[in-house]
Amino acid sequence: MPDAEDHPPTANALPIPPDGIDPLTRHNMIAETLFSAFNGIFMGLAILAAPVMAVVGYQANPLELTILVAAFPVGVFFGPLWAGFGRRVGMQRLVTQMAIWANLPLFAIFWVEQAWLFTLLVSISQILNSGMRMGQSSLYPLLYPKAIRGRVLGRLTFWTFLTMVPTILMSGWLLDCSREMVRVLYPLAGMCGLIGAVYYHTIVVPGEDVLVQRDRSWMAGLNGVRRVLQDDQAHLLYQGAFFLSGSAFFLSSHIVLLLVCDRFDFSAFELALWMTVMPQLLLAVSSPIWGRIYDRVGLVNCRLLISAVMTTYLMSYWLGIVLGWPVLIVLGSILMGLSNGGGQVTWALTPSHFAKQPADVPIYNGIHFVLNGTRGLVMPWIGSVMWVLTGPAAVLVAVASSVASAPLLLRVRQMERAQAPSTELVPTSPAGWTEPPEMRGAPRSGPREARPQPTNKPVQAC
Repeated sequence: MPDAEDHPPTANALPIPPDGIDPLTRHNMIAETLFSAFNGIFMGLAILAAPVMAVVGYQANPLELTILVAAFPVGVFFGPLWAGFGRRVGMQRLVTQMAIWANLPLFAIFWVEQAWLFTLLVSISQILNSGMRMGQSSLYPLLYPKAIRGRVLGRLTFWTFLTMVPTILMSGWLLDCSREMVRVLYPLAGMCGLIGAVYYHTIVVPGEDVLVQRDRSWMAGLNGVRRVLQDDQAHLLYQGAFFLSGSAFFLSSHIVLLLVCDRFDFSAFELALWMTVMPQLLLAVSSPIWGRIYDRVGLVNCRLLISAVMTTYLMSYWLGIVLGWPVLIVLGSILMGLSNGGGQVTWALTPSHFAKQPADVPIYNGIHFVLNGTRGLVMPWIGSVMWVLTGPAAVLVAVASSVASAPLLLRVRQMERAQAPSTELVPTSPAGWTEPPEMRGAPRSGPREARPQPTNKPVQAC
């Protein structure tokens, strides 16, 4: 199945140097790495640490906590809206604008004294953050060649979580020192987010006009979604597998925590270490490895491996709970971190894998976001019901969901192998041009060097 990355009339069509990274790509990698590092600080406080900050700093009630936890999954339902906005103004502009607007509410927390107002500001920030993620993932096909895209995403994920995890730990320690620190930490997180937006603004997007369609109506966007759902059966099957695999995570995460607390005499530090900190650290460390695995074996095979690791960690948790063996809980948390590292990389690269051309990536992204938001909102409730009805057997439901994703992935792999073309023409952009063959080997000394002149001649894909 052809990917969107085969088509952009940009620098990605140039021959890749021996190290796989040309000057323009290297420039963009550095800029987006710095963006990811500063954005990790923002995400640590605005998303992961927000419930703790609300309880300790503002004595939030259960309703306010529920709103905080649900705001981030709800944000992804705005995916089609962000996709339409990004097509009109440009995806890079979508990222920078949403980064600015998502961080501004955090500065107001300096004056906040009520839990409801803290909840409102952080929830707005989380929802706007979903627009930033939409634009970011839609630009990957234009920014990074297919051959190194997994490696790049692994690196970006590594730096995001490398700053995110220490931020969470440091904020908890500072909050123990003084509850007033919450009013200082969030403006600092907002400042870090704005610094990250400045770095993202320096990224050079070759051929972004492919994604900009200012005259495209909202109805045309809905028709695009309908077309993808009807015509791309491999993508539909893959999303089914992704939904099942992700459902296993959302069904089990809070249930495992409750069962471990009930079954074992872990201290608060041990619970935080093995159920939260260790999985996040291993996610960060393993992301670059998963990126290289993705580049070597492809998306579907990578997801099969992730499903195997996920099934193993869920079984380890279940056996540890049933048998009362703490070592299996530790093993489960280690494998969970490794599985989530691969999940982060493949989550971001799924739309560009299936889109036939760069202009379709936002459509695939919108579908991807909505389905992920649905499972994030619904599955924890189903998991809670299963826990009430069956106890530890609820974890086995998650195991079954993870196992059920494998046949769908195998079917997708079979379909892709059957459809793989030996030679194909590279479609031109909406403007009707591609880089001339004689310019593809031209060296470029820097990221802002002039682009080749357009031509209407189609060229053979390598």
